[in-house]
Amino acid sequence: MSIRVIFGYLFLLLSIIFCVLQLISLLVADQVAGLSLVLQFCSTLVCLLLASLAMQRSHRIAMMVIALLAFSVCFLALLSSGILALRGTGNLLAVKYAVFIAYAGLYGLFGLAGSLLAAKPVTGEPPKAP
Repeated sequence: MSIRVIFGYLFLLLSIIFCVLQLISLLVADQVAGLSLVLQFCSTLVCLLLASLAMQRSHRIAMMVIALLAFSVCFLALLSSGILALRGTGNLLAVKYAVFIAYAGLYGLFGLAGSLLAAKPVTGEPPKAP
């Protein structure tokens, strides 16, 4: 396993941790600080982009795990945004809802890219029928 893949996994976990911390802080916060919100989102995005270092077609199981993790974060962000939309009433609800949807879209796209890469054959040949 190369150092690039190890750092990719590390950054994937960091991006998930940053995402969870920001979403939890958004749920409990009454006031939303704009600069802090943008910086946290950007740090998660940068870590997720650096996590793409781990994406290699030759490791299909690892790609499936990455896609599963990304889809799980996407699902939880969508679920949380739905709960927030149902129970919340306030001026800043739209901002919180937009951040949850942005995270869901971000991790959904990352998971889709990972699953598409995992589905492609390593060689240029089409897969053989059983």
